[in-house]
Amino acid sequence: MSLRFTGALCFVLAMMATACGSVPKAASAEATTPIVAASDVEPAPTTASTTTSTTSSTTIPPPTLLECVEKIPLEIRLGQLLFPVVTQGEFDEVARLATDGLIAGVVVLGSPTASIAEDIAAVQEASLIGPSIMAVDEEGGRVQRLSSLVGRMPSARTMATTMTGPEVRVRTAEHARAIGALGFTMNLAPVIDLDTGDFIRDRSFSSDPAVVSTYGVAVARGIADGGLTPVAKHFPGHGRGVDSHLGLPSIPGVGELRTSDLIPFETMIRLGDTPIMVGHLVVPDLTDGLPATLSSAAINGLLRNELGFDGLVMTDAFNMDAISRTHNNAEAAELAIIAGVDLVMLGRLNAVEPTIGALTEAVNEGRLDEATVNESVVRVLETKGVEPCSVPGDERAAIACLGVSGGGCANA
Repeated sequence: MSLRFTGALCFVLAMMATACGSVPKAASAEATTPIVAASDVEPAPTTASTTTSTTSSTTIPPPTLLECVEKIPLEIRLGQLLFPVVTQGEFDEVARLATDGLIAGVVVLGSPTASIAEDIAAVQEASLIGPSIMAVDEEGGRVQRLSSLVGRMPSARTMATTMTGPEVRVRTAEHARAIGALGFTMNLAPVIDLDTGDFIRDRSFSSDPAVVSTYGVAVARGIADGGLTPVAKHFPGHGRGVDSHLGLPSIPGVGELRTSDLIPFETMIRLGDTPIMVGHLVVPDLTDGLPATLSSAAINGLLRNELGFDGLVMTDAFNMDAISRTHNNAEAAELAIIAGVDLVMLGRLNAVEPTIGALTEAVNEGRLDEATVNESVVRVLETKGVEPCSVPGDERAAIACLGVSGGGCANA
């Protein structure tokens, strides 16, 4: 497969007359990604002739971000939308897939050992399409994967009842720096669900939307201060219903959610571009029996169009019963991307290549719009800190096809 993708990438060289320089990753969630300006070097003067005619030069505009993404082979674009859950023992296979550009990154489950730093470094060294996203669940309290390596954090409820928002931000930043020192780039926190007494309990800051908003923003900013990407979860609010690991929960209708569960998400959206994880949650008057992760009404409609969120959207894991009882990974991935998801959290690593095959077929048969794929790829690459017009990498022929210097990028 590596040779096939190398050949496909080298085809890009003939297609790209202009490419862009790389752009450094933003230092925090508030930072914006600069766009390299088009060259303003004037052309050399032409030699005068016996005629008095004037020769004008036309500057070819640089490619847009979407135009650059379109040049990447379809299989690799689709791979950049896949974000499987893994354990540390699967990192050899993670490195192979990253080498071929077939995953955006991974979510590490289990209890990693100290050698996780070496394993992550090996994947990053091999990664074809910029740095891979290395994510972990470090919420604090009873959801911590790295406590033996980086120490423990209080639960959300404990932080909200014993610390101020600024104190939480500082403590979270310290913890994020320790996580980042192991090579992780993303923390799947904060939980901004309301505590209604069902299963979420101390993973939530409070039953009060205002308190959840205040502390959710503090944690998100602390994670960003510590150099990681935060993720707010679980839209549109998993404070009620059964645990989606065990079944498909049904939560209140949109009208009630607007006055409660949606408030922390609205606050998070107003204050920045923190990525949002969508939960496997049925909203009776919105999702038509589907979990929100597969519902265009929930994501394209409510989250993107109504609430105005244009950042990265990811699913919760597809190995949870709320999805796995009714859909396989490939089926769910197609529905999720159509619905507006950018990163699909596949339930197992060996589902990656079958899912890419199924999604390629969906694009070729017209079920999945290629423009939708491209827009999501732009968001994923920007989250990774990769300029779509200049995918960084080593000097292998495959990556050199996209690493030609010169020119600049225009906004899509």
